[in-house]
Parts: sequence; C-alpha cells; structure tokens
Amino acid sequence: MNVLVFSMLISAGVGGVIASLKGRSPALWMSLGLCTGPVAVTLILLLSRRKDGKPSKQPISPPPVAMRSIADDIDGLEGMRARGTINDDEFAQGKVQIIAWPVSSPILPAPASQRACVEGRRTWALYQPATRASLETFALRHALHPSWRSDVPFEVACTFRVQPGLSFELSLALEKGMIHCWGAGWDLNSIDLLGPEQGLPPQLEAALDALVYGTGRIVILQALHATSPFLVTLQTKKNGRWQTVRRRWDVPVSPVWRRTIVANADARPA
Repeated sequence: MNVLVFSMLISAGVGGVIASLKGRSPALWMSLGLCTGPVAVTLILLLSRRKDGKPSKQPISPPPVAMRSIADDIDGLEGMRARGTINDDEFAQGKVQIIAWPVSSPILPAPASQRACVEGRRTWALYQPATRASLETFALRHALHPSWRSDVPFEVACTFRVQPGLSFELSLALEKGMIHCWGAGWDLNSIDLLGPEQGLPPQLEAALDALVYGTGRIVILQALHATSPFLVTLQTKKNGRWQTVRRRWDVPVSPVWRRTIVANADARPA
C-alpha cells in the first residue's frame, strides 16, 4: 500500500511540474498522475510475478561419472605384469598408488592400465636410471667420487663428501620423481622432474656446476637459538652480481639471525 501511495505522489508531482513547464493545466495533469502512478506500479508487479512464475529451463545434469573400482584397477595391473608390459617393481608401485587414491573420488585412478600403456609405463621406478646416469656424469665432469647411500629414505641417493676439489659435503637424491639437494645444516626445496628421462634439471645442474667451480654459493640465514635455518638460497655469480637460482624459506622465529656462506674453497678451474 505504501508503494502505491508513494507512486501516486511521485506521478502527480512529476505531472504537475511538466504541465507548468508546458503551459498546461497543472490540476488536470496532477489528477491524471494520481491514477497513472498506481497503474504503472501494478503492471510492473504483474509482469515481474509472471516472469518469476514462468518455469525455467531445467539444468542439464552432468553425465554420469564411472566410479573407480580398486579391484578392477589391480586386476588390470596384474594382467599387464602377466603380459610382461610392466615388471614387479612397477606393479608394486602402481598398486600402492591405486590403494592410496581416494575411493570416493570420481577421478579416474592414475595407474589405469590403458593410461599406463599410453604414458609409457611411467612409474617412479623408471626415473632411477636417468637420475643415476646424470649423477655419474656430474661426478665425472668434476672428477669427484660419489658415495651411493642406502641409509637415507630415498630411491637414489648420492653424497659427495669433502675431497680434493670440494671443501664441503653435497648430497643429491631422487624420490618419486623429485630431486632433493642438501648439505650439512641446509637443504633446498625439492624439484619435480618433467619425465623419467630427464635426470638432473638443467637449471639445478648448471647451478651445482657453478657451486663446484667456485662461482656459486649457498647462503644460510638462521635465527638465534633456532635449530634450523629459515632461509637457504643457492646463488650463482653473473656479471659480477649474485643471482638466486633456488631457495627455501620460512618465517623467522626471531628478528636477530646470523648469516653463513657455504662456498667451495678448493675449487678447480672450469
């Protein structure tokens, strides 16, 4: 009711003003405005209700997604192993991936038999040969003696201990398609490999070469009384300036920290 009264007053006022400007009778146009205002409001309300009451288009229901079956997936892997498509290590890794995938997820499982064939049987075991070969090439290039380790929880782990040509300890390891790099009191964020044939990522390998040649360094920032550093950066020198290649950082627990630089004091010329 308030809307109708308000519309009457507005319509009458507007009609009176227009009539005065046009030289017409204000009383006549104000009386017409009192009638036309409620009529206009009523028409608007009726049209809006009709529009709201009109049945809308039914939403298109998404196509049904076939839910995964763990038993079928494992059976598919067993069939691949029986045909010689994958070996026992790849079967074990694929089985672990199937079991670890959320059962309620509508997403297809990662190691489905067809996908495994299309992607060239990409299981974690396939990353090991290229990574090991890349580490061996790195050792030969710098005349270093690697120590292949089995006491750390990685697939392929190699440590270059202090020796002629290297004044600090450096470790590299492969784990589930990721390369880890660390040393005494520091470590960097892991790097995802693009494929099983990659080996060491080119950017990391170039930075490690610079580190051994003496044109690279590890910068460590550690807060006082902290057990581990909050910032570790791998840097290389280019055009007389240090540039960060890789870093790992956290929020410092104290505003006071100390800075440590790890550099090869026994570098050989490139």
